[in-house]
Amino acid sequence: MQRIVFVIALLTASAASFAAEKPLVVPTDAKAKYTILEIGGQWPNRTIVTKRIGSSGTSYSKRIYNCSNNTVKYLGSGDTLADMAQSKPDPKMAPIVPQSIADYVGRQACKR
Repeated sequence: MQRIVFVIALLTASAASFAAEKPLVVPTDAKAKYTILEIGGQWPNRTIVTKRIGSSGTSYSKRIYNCSNNTVKYLGSGDTLADMAQSKPDPKMAPIVPQSIADYVGRQACKR
């Protein structure tokens, strides 16, 4: 029951942010279209939900960034927002590789 409430809350919050979708340019994945759906948290720990549309279809990801030490981890990913909410987070933070997708997404997440 608690998981259902969490998924509904996530979908509600994400659905509300669809009105404020913001395009994101990722030069190292130029054939895909990225959109920022939501940015949250307090600096330096920021979360960001993105939507990617590419040749393999549509996918959603939620990441957490530690902006002060340049690290990131996936909190969830999937083909739908519900799949993303139900997926398991990565076990630990990882360094951000310059010019990677995580780098370009993080530049937006970590803006003050």
